[in-house]
Amino acid sequence: MTRGIRIPAIFAVSVLAGAASLFAQAASAPQAPVKVNPPASVKSKTPPANAGKGTSIGKGKASTTTANAAGDTDSIWAEKVDIDGDGNVDDTNFLWDDEDKVLYFSKDGTFTCTNGGTGTGGILVAVYAAGNAYNKPANSGWWVADVDKGECGAQAAGLVGCKFDGSGAYTSCGVAVIDAKTDDITIASVSR
Repeated sequence: MTRGIRIPAIFAVSVLAGAASLFAQAASAPQAPVKVNPPASVKSKTPPANAGKGTSIGKGKASTTTANAAGDTDSIWAEKVDIDGDGNVDDTNFLWDDEDKVLYFSKDGTFTCTNGGTGTGGILVAVYAAGNAYNKPANSGWWVADVDKGECGAQAAGLVGCKFDGSGAYTSCGVAVIDAKTDDITIASVSR
């Protein structure tokens, strides 16, 4: 004769409720269409002494300008770094918007899709520094990737991206629109 272990009903209900809560949190976490995870060392870059002057960064739809007025320029330079955290060193452009205290970095090339595929296009990342003009938390920011229809599961060609908090956790992801006036993006439709 075998004997089963009896678990008090209150314990079983508590365990099931906890598991349901974890599944609900996982289901509601923003899902990024492209794998972008800039390492902390990239987020804290500062302009080198030989930096040039410029007012824009990126390519195509994954680009922005930083000129706040006529004649306003910012520091721009290039380095080889892993900007998306995929383990590959990329030719990366940087732009430091000194008035608004936002660091931008971009690359044009291949990227890894969350669905396991590979895409090609531009990636633009913005990270707010301490004391930024928008009162955003330091090290928070956003990224966008320019995808073709079907690439990374995109239903249409355009920008996809995510906003992230100061610890790097995504707060919203989906179809994105860059607003150069506010150094921010709008997530037009959220993917979960």
